[in-house]
Amino acid sequence: MLSQEPQRFRFLPSYLRRSLSASMIMIAVLLLIAYSVRWIGTAPFLYWDERIQDIVFPNTAAAHYRLLPVAIFITSLGSFRISLLIAIGTAILCWVYLRSKAYSFTILSSFTAMWVLNTIIKEFLQRERPSLQHLVEAGGYSFPSGHAMISMGFYGMIFAIWAIERKVHKRTFFLPCVLGALLILLIGLSRVYLGVHFPTDIVGGYIAGMIWLVFTVPVVYWRARLWRFSSPTISALR
Repeated sequence: MLSQEPQRFRFLPSYLRRSLSASMIMIAVLLLIAYSVRWIGTAPFLYWDERIQDIVFPNTAAAHYRLLPVAIFITSLGSFRISLLIAIGTAILCWVYLRSKAYSFTILSSFTAMWVLNTIIKEFLQRERPSLQHLVEAGGYSFPSGHAMISMGFYGMIFAIWAIERKVHKRTFFLPCVLGALLILLIGLSRVYLGVHFPTDIVGGYIAGMIWLVFTVPVVYWRARLWRFSSPTISALR
């Protein structure tokens, strides 16, 4: 039988180590991208940014201008206030319904890490936002997109937990993967549509969030499997 005491405490140190590693690599990668762009020159990147913006950003005569209310709703899911409410709500749900302190801690830490790290990186790079007319209010710097980071690193974690739960119960995880990918894509696209981010800002945010998931999701999955195949009386961090 597995020893219960180590199972209670191994998750947190392992998760924190992975989180610290993810944060350091995330910052290093985005700084490397930014300074590589400066070294190569911004013209090639601005060319593609502007071409994509020409397609996605609507003027009042464009047919897809009618999607503005939808885009505003989608982008609101990546705002600080709404994502904070969702973080608290899903953390409580995991604690009460799934009886998992580990999931609750993971969700709250992912939310916090994405916003804190995004603020730090933006202050380092200080890229100005597009000069287009913004269709929603947006402050601060542009790269990387905070909405893209929160969609990938935070919402991605929520959908990863859903997929993990289905996986350990031997169910298909196709649905959470598809819905998660769709939400992440739409939030990022909405920021370009609203004229508040360059497409490269969105890509940078996605890369940052993906680094977070690559490092932290395996630890969460390991903890879920450990709890699943050990004594059901184990309760700490679960």
